[in-house]
Amino acid sequence: MREKGEVTVFLAMILVMIMTLLLVMAESARTAGQRLYLRVASNSAMESLMAQYHRSLWNEYRILGLETDSKGLLEEEFKGFLEPYMKAKNWYPLKTEDAVVKDMAVLTEGKGSCMEQEILDYMKYGLAGILWESMTEGEAKEVLGDIKNAASVNRVSDLYEEHSKEAVALEKALEKLNARLEQQKTHWEEGLDCLESLNGEGMIRKCEAVIKDLKAVPGLVEAYEKKADQMERALKKSREKFVSEEDLKESSRGPLTKEIRSYETYISQDGERRNMIRGLTEKSRENIRFMEQLIEEAEEVIQYIDDWEPSDEEDDLDEEELWEPVIRHMSRYPVLTLGVSFGVKDKEKEGWLEKIKSMSGKGILKIVLPPDCQVSEKRLPLLQAPSALSKNDTAHFQGISSLMDRLTVSEYGVRYFSHFEKIKDKDNFYELEYILYGKKTDRENLEASVLKLVSVRQGLNMIHILSDGKKRQEAETLAAAITGGGSLLPLTAVVTFFVMGVWALAEAMADARSLLDGGKVPLMKTGSDWKLSLENVLKTGAEGRLPDLEKTDPENEMGLDLKGYLRLFLFVSYGTQPLFRMMDIMQINIRREQPDFLLEQCVCMVDMEAVFCGKPVFFSSGPWKTAGKSRFAVTGSYLSVP
Repeated sequence: MREKGEVTVFLAMILVMIMTLLLVMAESARTAGQRLYLRVASNSAMESLMAQYHRSLWNEYRILGLETDSKGLLEEEFKGFLEPYMKAKNWYPLKTEDAVVKDMAVLTEGKGSCMEQEILDYMKYGLAGILWESMTEGEAKEVLGDIKNAASVNRVSDLYEEHSKEAVALEKALEKLNARLEQQKTHWEEGLDCLESLNGEGMIRKCEAVIKDLKAVPGLVEAYEKKADQMERALKKSREKFVSEEDLKESSRGPLTKEIRSYETYISQDGERRNMIRGLTEKSRENIRFMEQLIEEAEEVIQYIDDWEPSDEEDDLDEEELWEPVIRHMSRYPVLTLGVSFGVKDKEKEGWLEKIKSMSGKGILKIVLPPDCQVSEKRLPLLQAPSALSKNDTAHFQGISSLMDRLTVSEYGVRYFSHFEKIKDKDNFYELEYILYGKKTDRENLEASVLKLVSVRQGLNMIHILSDGKKRQEAETLAAAITGGGSLLPLTAVVTFFVMGVWALAEAMADARSLLDGGKVPLMKTGSDWKLSLENVLKTGAEGRLPDLEKTDPENEMGLDLKGYLRLFLFVSYGTQPLFRMMDIMQINIRREQPDFLLEQCVCMVDMEAVFCGKPVFFSSGPWKTAGKSRFAVTGSYLSVP
């Protein structure tokens, strides 16, 4: 007998459908969990990978960098960190099919921006709450303005000090011309003496000497005019440059304008002198003709005397009577004179000041180094340095523009890099000096640093002198002594500016010595901070060395020490090159312990794509029997997100 099974079949189908629904829901939940599991695994593997940062780089410089020599190595390490997750006994049967580095950045990339960002991140967050020696942003802006103003003052001062030299050269050209005219007068007087003693041949020789002197006059006048024209053109160009100095503060522009007018007054008054001097050329030609006539007259008298024969024994020749017309003619000779005020009277003092200017170039270390101080002769090993390897990648990046960020990086520089010290650790070199100037040897970097110190201090010292009426008066007094007082007042004013510039320079060299000796120098000086009198300045030029000054305890001094000035220079000149030179030093120092270390192999950011393969758990056959692939992108970075 056949039995009906509709209900059984129906219930069986219902059960299958319910089980299928439950399994689908379970697989869906498992798949969602698997995605989360893979995300956790990928993030964890990336964190483990990035946790392998270079320990020495962090310990010495607080810079994070993952050292690797290839993308393939990163991929293998990343897969290795994923392996525990793949082998775990759970509901997620998976395996890593592939891991590919899509992008990565090393510390030397980005034209220095990667390194810059790491420095800013550490200084802002790693040093939170620590007392800084640095300035506030407002103070930084003010100091930046002062430094730029000092640089402008220095540029203008250098321009017009050169014009002071040109003015002195102009006066010396007049001295040469005057010397020739004086020689002409002397030869004329000697010629008259020869005539008085009836020495016609001697008189002719002296007249020929006068002619020789007169023939030299046009060339000397032309040389003088050429120098005057050059100075006039140069002054016009300098005035244009002065007007275009945008960083010059009004407090400095006013006094400088007053000083510059003295040069223009000098060249204007010189125009009047030039008209008088220019006339000497034609007068010299007239006097040559005068002398040639005298020589002809003298030769006729000599010929007459030689040819004369007495008619009888009592007939005597009266030579005095014969020479009398020649004497009268020669005594009417219009002696050429310069007829204008000119010249530098005290050439010795002027020479001492010129010598100080020459001391401020190469070889300045001998002048400013403290006694018993030895300069390092180390040569930096820069063959594989980041600045050399990445030279072509630094063209457009100019560094951060925020004053506070620039200040932050400058503070980092003075905290983590050494600089010149009187007593030096033999293993270190002048790191900050290299960062700023990039020379190949310690000596060259120190010399560049000293020249920069002297240049900045000279500008700041010049600002002080221009604002100090007493020092201005002292400079004017010395200038008057050099030029001879009131003989040519515009020249005295021109030399006054030259004296002030040399005074500021000598004081700057004394400042540099104090800083190298561990002392402090205020950025903007007062009268009590001043070191050198004008007497000491002249002594410096005469002896070729700075005078020995009384030392003070640095603890009792006000102002910035050497480190403070280097921080300031790093702040002012911040850009691509200082950043790369920081990287050079990091690499050089770490290579002492790890010779193959290269910063260009230190990764700071990695973009990785991982491909996973997994099978369903609740469906092992049917349409789900094929393994599914999942792709996950993950980024590891030491850089903060803006």
